[in-house]
Amino acid sequence: MKYKKQIFYLILVFISILGSWLIPSLVKKATHSPDNYPFVYYSSMMKELGLVDYKNKQFPLADLRGKRYSTAQFDSLMPLLNYRQLMVDGRLPDSIDGKEITPQIVRSKAVTYRYTPELMQTPRMGLHILFETMPKRVGLEMPDDVFRMKDRIEFIDAETNRINAAKSELFQKALDKAEYRFPPQWLSGNPNPRKAYDEGYFSLDANGDLYHIKMVNGRPYVRNTNVAGEIKPAWFSMLEVSDKRFYGFLFDNKGDIYIIEGNDGKYAPLKLDIPPIDLTRDQLTIMGNLLYWTVSVTTPEGRRYYGLETETLKQVAAYSVERSQTMWDKVAKYVFPYYITFEQEHNDFLIPCVHYTAWYGFGLNALLAVTGFFLLGNRKRSRLAAGYVLLTGVAGFIALWILPDFKINE
Repeated sequence: MKYKKQIFYLILVFISILGSWLIPSLVKKATHSPDNYPFVYYSSMMKELGLVDYKNKQFPLADLRGKRYSTAQFDSLMPLLNYRQLMVDGRLPDSIDGKEITPQIVRSKAVTYRYTPELMQTPRMGLHILFETMPKRVGLEMPDDVFRMKDRIEFIDAETNRINAAKSELFQKALDKAEYRFPPQWLSGNPNPRKAYDEGYFSLDANGDLYHIKMVNGRPYVRNTNVAGEIKPAWFSMLEVSDKRFYGFLFDNKGDIYIIEGNDGKYAPLKLDIPPIDLTRDQLTIMGNLLYWTVSVTTPEGRRYYGLETETLKQVAAYSVERSQTMWDKVAKYVFPYYITFEQEHNDFLIPCVHYTAWYGFGLNALLAVTGFFLLGNRKRSRLAAGYVLLTGVAGFIALWILPDFKINE
């Protein structure tokens, strides 16, 4: 048969690539377990980070020295986390560190935020919802249109799918007057209609300037925040907090994190006093209250915890936990020196990616190569097949074994 060799080798490579993806995926599904880290929260009473284990009903709290505290002590030592329980028990303090404590104040100062790399690395539709910042009635109402920003801003009627020329021109003039340069590098907002109020969008224009864009009483509001000087913005996450202290979180291209405070119409960046994070792989969680923020950063190597003062965001405590190896980690480095996936861990793109584990896996590859060599006997291609298995491992060995030509003489 003409081209028999070429067809054989093409099928061999294809099955090997497929096996390098499918076999590790099945093994990982059978052996992988999620990383297990403690819940850590900064105590405004102990003035240190505490480890909380809700499964332990009698002694749920432990300090970093290992001392454990009962449930009642836990409630009292973390009053801003457990204020609802303290209210029921009649034990909520009137003040802490000179700050008045009421349920309304505690709720208004609460901050909860989570960053994952998917926020930056997932493709977006390009159509955005712009709410009215000062609605006439209580609550936000879904607008009748959406907008897009490419070479200019365009509002599109959601029902007719036609461009609203008058509204588009109104906003375009405001952008031009503020010296916004198209096309935008990115546009970030919070389109959730269930929030208490809306602050529109923050957008990085073509010149690298960060702008604030929103709609007030049906008219455009466009301002250059003037924070993109020494700070080189990489991403912004809008977060309309209850007390309206800040607009959201700004990430620069070095991995530093800032909040953008609104002071008398000015935009003031305030840096979180923590080391830079890797925006492409690290995850960030913030739990803030009236007095302190607890920040956790999860990396491939482990998790770091920080306690920050709410007003200054200066660091007052730090703690770290190394990641424990799972069964998959132990198996992979001895069985698969490398493997293929078609999904990225931190985005939704389908891209082939080769993952390297450890060189130990080539020991199994060598054993399979020797086995394949003797199975083939003294045929001409036995050495070539052994070398192929040495490089491709389990996937190459199985591919050679299941192909019909495996036992056919040259």
